[in-house]
Amino acid sequence: MCIMALMLRTVPDFPIVIAANRDEYYSRSALGPRVLQHRPMIWGGRDLKANGSWLGVNAHGLVVGLTNRRLSDEQLNDDDRRSRGLLCLDALCQHRPADVATWLASEAPDRYNPFNLLVMDTESALWIAYDGKPEVFWLEPGLHILANRNLNDGESLRVQRARDLVEPVQSRPLNELRSHLERACSDHQADVADRETLCMHREKTRYGTVSSSILAIAPDLQHSRYLYAHGHPCKSTYHDYSYLFTFT
Repeated sequence: MCIMALMLRTVPDFPIVIAANRDEYYSRSALGPRVLQHRPMIWGGRDLKANGSWLGVNAHGLVVGLTNRRLSDEQLNDDDRRSRGLLCLDALCQHRPADVATWLASEAPDRYNPFNLLVMDTESALWIAYDGKPEVFWLEPGLHILANRNLNDGESLRVQRARDLVEPVQSRPLNELRSHLERACSDHQADVADRETLCMHREKTRYGTVSSSILAIAPDLQHSRYLYAHGHPCKSTYHDYSYLFTFT
């Protein structure tokens, strides 16, 4: 039940800003931001079970964020299908959002369990909803929230809470916005079930928020920012991985 808030061309000097919480079983190990591939250069977190990723950026300035797509509690996934995290890495081998859409349309039907992708660079952005075949939606500038159903899902308490916290500050300079995004990712709304809070703790099932990322992409990629907190963001410190972008 991951969640991402995308501020598309609302933040001065950073056409793309993403605040994302990754939710997983606590037993599923992962590594924080690092070089995932060299040609093209790709940076992001690494899932150690399937060797894929959930959020990354490449040297072309292409950003890809993944959430599993779940439209009903009865939905069953096929464990024999290819990892969606590997799909995220494959998407990051493309140059532009349109290239990702074209490539994904050529993939075999039913190769993956349902997923959502946010795909963007400083020129364009799209949301892809996949359930046997991709549906592609181009995005306008503004705030977009994606969890495990549809983009900007008006029925999701979690999506609405993220919007309530981020929308009032979405146009602030990054140095002011950062603390607001960290607080949003750490939020525990008191009057909802724990599975609807932004920072999730479901101790009975050993499932919850396992990491948090704030990614801000500048027109010159080397001026971009990458912050990452391992574990629950309400208890963890965000560390700065922006040095990864100082490549030649």
